[in-house]
Amino acid sequence: AVGDVIGGLMLAHKAEDEGVCLAERLAGREARLNYGAIPGVVYTWPEAASVGASEQELKESGCAYRCGRFPFAALGRARAAEEKEGLAKVLAEEDGGRLLGIHIIGPRAADMIGEAAAALEHGLSAAELAAVCHPHPSFSEALKEACLATEERAIHL
Repeated sequence: AVGDVIGGLMLAHKAEDEGVCLAERLAGREARLNYGAIPGVVYTWPEAASVGASEQELKESGCAYRCGRFPFAALGRARAAEEKEGLAKVLAEEDGGRLLGIHIIGPRAADMIGEAAAALEHGLSAAELAAVCHPHPSFSEALKEACLATEERAIHL
């Protein structure tokens, strides 16, 4: 069974990935699904998207972490589009900076969370994601800047 039948997040993309995973296993191939790297999106205005742990979950677990935030108002693209409300927040391990959670509120959050999910899935650190060249001007620069902010290295604040 997949999707809403098995519980967990009730998301179409989660059910689709579960179906693909099941089909791969039935075909005799190795397949796995990392439920910790499935993004959630709320299609409101502004959009809200997240993947991985929340700050509250990290606090409750006692995990030492760093938090980097970057406001959309500091993005040239957001100012030009008059869509300055929003921010990207990155949570990373205190030691090593491995990504633990990424949260985006603002225009195009649903479009940007896929990059964050890929980084989380592959165990990247905030520094490794920040090293990826992001187009300028773009909304996705907020993700790079929030990663840099986990080490107080944001460029455009």
